[in-house]
Order: sequence, then structure tokens, then C-alpha cells
Amino acid sequence: MADKQSPDVPWYSEEAGFFGENYIKEYGEKLTEERTQQEIDFLENVLTLEQGDTVFDCPCGQGRHSIELARRGYDVTGQDLNSYLINEAKKNSEEAGVSVDWRQGDMREVPFEEEFEAAINLFTSFGYLESDDEDQKVLDQTAKALKPGGQFVLDIINRDRVLCNWIGKTWEDCHDGSVILKERELEHLTGRSHERRTTIYSNGEREVLNIQHRHYTVTELVAMLNKAGFSVKGLYGSYNADSYTTASNRCIIVAGKA
Repeated sequence: MADKQSPDVPWYSEEAGFFGENYIKEYGEKLTEERTQQEIDFLENVLTLEQGDTVFDCPCGQGRHSIELARRGYDVTGQDLNSYLINEAKKNSEEAGVSVDWRQGDMREVPFEEEFEAAINLFTSFGYLESDDEDQKVLDQTAKALKPGGQFVLDIINRDRVLCNWIGKTWEDCHDGSVILKERELEHLTGRSHERRTTIYSNGEREVLNIQHRHYTVTELVAMLNKAGFSVKGLYGSYNADSYTTASNRCIIVAGKA
């Protein structure tokens, strides 16, 4: 049986198939309510927000952060490229009984200008695009959307830890009986990882998706944030507000717009 290949489109696009049901299947059980609340507790601690302040969550995925922020009294807008995830977010917010302004769109094209007190880009949603210049557009557009003095939190997996503990191949079991084989290579000259992800379903069918991700150093991220008009206010290694080290699981940067 031949492997089903993803279509010739950007891997992060809806047509490629990863950010949709497959994403919820792979990460749903890991993204618990307890985890979400801890992450929002952290945001409230590091950001000087008041009830009713406007917050921009982009990309918002299925809306777990947006919904918890709205539950705590903030005026939240969530934007994501993927219509499936936006529809999931709408359903989840209705079930939670909160109001969020959901928008579908590319994070390089934000339809707001000086609208928000704070913006968030969480759970390693940065570094997906085809070049550093395209990633820079994400930060530029985020800055544009913030009011003067607005705050921004960027959370990605810690590059240093990933590279120091590089694993070329892993197998992961999913709750529906499928298995995912992840085969990774690192391009040292560009800082890009390439992952061939093969999902083997319980009926024997196989589906292949090729993923790439740019692993930025902290120094590179600071330079990109500065270029977008931000100044860095804090650097953390976890949602417990631990100091950042090369062994930290996360790289969480808090920045302010001039």
C-alpha cells in the first residue's frame, strides 16, 4: 500500500492536513485544562493587565488561551489561519459561555492597528514560515496591532535544549490506535529542522507529512523583536517563571512596544 503524501502546499496550511483533526488528536490530551490555567496565570503575573483590557491571541488554534482569558474578564480577539481550528474555537467558546472575537487569517496579515494592550504567540507557533523574512513579518504585524506601550509574550520550545538532546527518530502512540513515526534532520547552516512524519493508522493506511521549523537562538529572537519595534523586558524558561537556561523546556520572551 502506497503512502498517502501531503499535497504540494505549505506544511502549515489547512490543505496539508496537520493543523486540523490530526493536530487535536496528537496534542489534545496533552493540552489539559490545568496546563492552560497555569499558562494564563503566568501571563497575568508578567503582564500588567486590567479587567477589560484587549488581548490579541495569534495564532489562537482551537482557542484554549483565548477562552481562558475571556473567562477572566479580558476582551479577547483570536486569529488563526486554519478554518477547522477557528470553528473548534467557536464551538469551545460557546460551550464555555464566553465571548471571543474569532478571525480567520494569516498571522502575516493582521487587520488591526494600535488596537490591543497585549498580544500573545504561544506553544511554539513561531518559526513555521519559509524564511526568516517571512517570520519577521509576524513580529512586525504583531507590533502594528498593539497600542503604544503594549506588551507581547512569545513562547517557543527552547532551541538549546532541543539541539543538545537531539533525537533523530521517535515513535508515538495516539489514543485512536494510530502510531506516528517522526524522522528528523537538522540543517545547521540555516537552523532549520526537517521532519518526515508518517502516521500509521489502525487499518494499515499510512500518511506522510513533511514539516520544517526554524529554531531561533535567543539572540536572534531579540534582534528580530527589536527590528519590529519591541524592547525585551523578560526571559523565562517555564510557565513557573523559572529563569531561562540552556536546559529549560521553554523560551518565553516578554517584550514591550515602544
